[in-house]
Amino acid sequence: MAAYGIFFMALSILVPMHSYFSLPNQPMMTFAVGDERFTGLSWNQIISVSPNLGVWIVFTMISMCAMMMGLGILILAIARRPYREGKRWAWKALLAATLIPFIHYLFISTIHWSHGIPPWTLLPGNSGVGADLINGIVLIWLYFGLWLPRKELTD
Repeated sequence: MAAYGIFFMALSILVPMHSYFSLPNQPMMTFAVGDERFTGLSWNQIISVSPNLGVWIVFTMISMCAMMMGLGILILAIARRPYREGKRWAWKALLAATLIPFIHYLFISTIHWSHGIPPWTLLPGNSGVGADLINGIVLIWLYFGLWLPRKELTD
């Protein structure tokens, strides 16, 4: 779980840096093929409407990454001691911290799919949807750790 927190923190640094420094070219980690299909606009069309609109799209991703940094720090802090000590509240907190982004990404995925955008175009960077697989694996792991009888978990 500590690695999961570190992964979130690393993404929250790498995605904004890549996205911002790739401007004015299309920032693939912020606005990729699935997003083009969803909006019906290419990156060049968005920039031609307003260069600041492209920067604003990147800033919204940077804002989301700031929240990811906070989530990564929370996961790392809980995973370092209480989670390793088998505290039941730590398992529940990690489940909630993983479930909330998963539901958000599932909602976005559903909207993409309802517009006929195939799942294989939803790579990391397309509204963050590619993180679903990672969140799903962690959710399954936490679910079994929480709800199956375990001697290690304490109250």
